[in-house]
Amino acid sequence: MENKINQLLAKCFNISLTDAENNLGMNDLNDWDSLSHMNLIVLIEEEFKIHLTGDEIAEMVSFDNIRTILNKKL
Repeated sequence: MENKINQLLAKCFNISLTDAENNLGMNDLNDWDSLSHMNLIVLIEEEFKIHLTGDEIAEMVSFDNIRTILNKKL
């Protein structure tokens, strides 16, 4: 599961898989803006066949937070 999440993060932000394994946040990636954030949410919901709440989406400000939220939902 962790690898699948990292692959999705790497794809969404056009970064290496090694970088995706780190705990990067919104302030660490120039390409992480509101549009790419919503693109990430769509990719996550489609890939894992889940629905994220507004609170969960708002909390997804770092890779570790994303992993934590997804691990709870899956």
